[in-house]
Amino acid sequence: MVRFCVAALLIMLAWLTPGAAWAGPSSPLLAQATVVEVADVDTSAPISDTDIDTFAKVYQQVQTLRLQAEREMAKAVEDEGLTIDRFNAIAAVQLDGGAENPDDIAKIAEKAKISPKENKQFQAVVERIIAIRQSAEGDMEKAIEAAELGLDRFNSILARSADDTALQRQISDAIVKQTLAQVKPAS
Repeated sequence: MVRFCVAALLIMLAWLTPGAAWAGPSSPLLAQATVVEVADVDTSAPISDTDIDTFAKVYQQVQTLRLQAEREMAKAVEDEGLTIDRFNAIAAVQLDGGAENPDDIAKIAEKAKISPKENKQFQAVVERIIAIRQSAEGDMEKAIEAAELGLDRFNSILARSADDTALQRQISDAIVKQTLAQVKPAS
């Protein structure tokens, strides 16, 4: 359970790394990288202009939710009295040490000079971060489903965009066009 929590922590902010769909190695809160298996997605279905426009709109919404979750997670770390750097260091030590149960955590913490107070703070942060991550993932899924794109279709387009520069350009162009359309009426 603890290994899962720390591993989940390492991927908590990387839901949208192209090619990895909901999980990947680009978390600014934690400097560790990890590989996560994701379900296969159908990358052979044609992508219409409407799909690209819908994907671009939803992608922006999902990114906004991800950034909001990142801020909440950073605040959770600081609220517990740890710095982001110290939190990352404790996470790295526990992962490198192979902690799988409370006794392992205690031994690793003692060896790494992690005080009992810091260990308690770290565990509290892990619980809060997991709750924030789960909530954010739920909100992201709702946004995707509300756009009637579907999670599988969203992940398929995301996976295809990892290797398809033309598709990346189309998505980027759609995002720019949508952003300009939002700004123009406000001028």
